[in-house]
Order: sequence, then structure tokens, then C-alpha cells
Amino acid sequence: MSPARSGRSATTAGLVPCLVLGLILVAAGCASAQHPRHPSKQSVRALAAEYMAIARPANHRLDAAVDAYEDHAHDNLAAAEAALRFQAATERRFDRQLAAIKFPPAIGATASALIRVNEIRARLTERQARARSIPALLALADDHKMADAQVEAQVRVIRAQLGLPPPETS
Repeated sequence: MSPARSGRSATTAGLVPCLVLGLILVAAGCASAQHPRHPSKQSVRALAAEYMAIARPANHRLDAAVDAYEDHAHDNLAAAEAALRFQAATERRFDRQLAAIKFPPAIGATASALIRVNEIRARLTERQARARSIPALLALADDHKMADAQVEAQVRVIRAQLGLPPPETS
């Protein structure tokens, strides 16, 4: 039966299935949550340890890649590009590992935000790695620094949520 024949407007008829689908999706999301809204201190400590188990090695790899980039950015385009590609690969690996951690909703929202800004940074890093000259490579350095700042802001938030101290360096 069409919406006009049932006495409902087309807008209302289309809205009901959307609301039902939305409620189903919300219920499925709530049912699939494995952590309570307010996790215990013990579970937060376990999540913090899991986070640090992926963050420490990623930070070490990123530090090495940033150092290599800075060593070569002004005089060796190929080496600087290789360092940037390694950075992007490290960022994406971290994102995959972070996405695999089952966080409670509030921390999960921050983790998702961190992954989103880190993905933006990885795309920018790859764009910078495709530069055809040193001046073109360096022209994207300020954009890269802004992307770094966005990632670092999310890192500070998730670390605070996990009861961890802020990062040593930014």
C-alpha cells in the first residue's frame, strides 16, 4: 500500500523504517559492547597496558623515521621520501592495532577520533613522499606539523582517559 493510501505522508512512511533500523543498530551496538560504561580501575589499567604495548614500538619507529626525514629533507629527496613512506606505514599499522582494542564507549570514541586524524596525517605523509623536488617536499612541512598537532591532541586525551601520563615529547 502506498503512503498516500494509508493516510500517512510519504515523509512519515519513510521515517518509520529509518527509525526502526536506527533502533536496531543502536541495540546491536549496545549488545556488542564488551565493557561497561564505567570500567573498573583494573580494566582501565589492562587497557592502558594494551595501548602502551602498541604505542611504544610505534613511537620508536616514528622517531627513527622522523630523524631520517630531518637528516635528508634538504639534500636527499629519495631518502627523505623513503622515511616518509615508513612513517605512513607505521601510522597505519598503529591505527589497525588500536582499532583492535575493545575500549568502553567513551575511550572508544577517542580511539576512533585518533585513528581518523592519524589517517589524515598518513595520507598527507604519503602525499609529501610523492614530491618531485626538495622544495615541493618542504612546502608540505607546515601542513604535516599541523596534522602532527591534531594527532598529539588526541593522544593526550586517550592517555588521560587511560590514566597514563602525557607523552614525554610532542
